[in-house]
Amino acid sequence: MSKRKILSICTLIIPWLTAPLIGKNTFIRFLPVATFIGYIFGFISEIADNRKWWKVKNALFPKYHLDISYLFGLYFIVTIWVFKLTFGNFYKYLTTNIVIDLVFSYPIVKFFTKVGVFEFKKMQPKDFCIISILMSIFIYFYQTVVERVIVKEKIKEQAQCE
Repeated sequence: MSKRKILSICTLIIPWLTAPLIGKNTFIRFLPVATFIGYIFGFISEIADNRKWWKVKNALFPKYHLDISYLFGLYFIVTIWVFKLTFGNFYKYLTTNIVIDLVFSYPIVKFFTKVGVFEFKKMQPKDFCIISILMSIFIYFYQTVVERVIVKEKIKEQAQCE
């Protein structure tokens, strides 16, 4: 097995090793937003492939145009961790996301490009960073709506029990 495949497998598995530290209730609470952003990122990856914005060179499943190991591993778990640690304080959330997006868009992408896993083609790192930050703002408000719906459902359940 190549070093690149091992890196992809690690990108998928290692983040999941932290999942028990998140806590079951917190994991379930933020599962919808992590899943939702996964769908959005998957959709954007399809567009990126058609427009040649970037190229995934070492996908675990080559028939797909996105890096499943990144999407269902690192990206998914980091999304839940960020929400666990910052949700309820938008400025803390946004600052955390900006830092993460800058680190990913520059040094991590540079590393992934160097080892042959991923590279930008027609998109610049700054463009990807801006898109990532905008998506983080969007999903924060998505989670806010999810929270409101859950609260309304709990109130409704309590009223039915009385």
